[in-house]
Amino acid sequence: MGKQVAVEVSGIDFAAAHFVSEGGKCELLHGHNYHITATIWGELNPLGMVIDFRVLKGHLRELCKQWDHLILLPAKSKLIEVDQQDNQTKVKTSEGTYSFPSKNVKILDIVETTAEELARILCNQLMENLTKDHSNISKVDVELAESSTSRAIVTMLV
Repeated sequence: MGKQVAVEVSGIDFAAAHFVSEGGKCELLHGHNYHITATIWGELNPLGMVIDFRVLKGHLRELCKQWDHLILLPAKSKLIEVDQQDNQTKVKTSEGTYSFPSKNVKILDIVETTAEELARILCNQLMENLTKDHSNISKVDVELAESSTSRAIVTMLV
């Protein structure tokens, strides 16, 4: 393996609502303006880059579109019950029952919609997308910040 170089992009954002069933104030429906930073490690290609910044930003923007301005719900929670019928999604929590138009909801195959789980999904999707066309990439880091003081960082090796 040759010398590894890292490139980083930030400033990719999306807004979404969620709740976490751990109790406390996060169990209430609330939202975040999530900020994503991605760091890609690899060897330089013949053009002297790991990946074109524009390509990386494009992939991140596409991934963010899947969740932007939606309510993110966990499919595997033992504490949150999600039921879709017709065009309505009902969500039962210990705090009560919510009902949303299904077009405003994204159900994710996770236990909770934590920053850690969301970052893991984004990192995995980004790695899969990038390694199709960039065999020089060896590691992908995704940082998902839900506030200026709270963030999750996931690293995946190719």
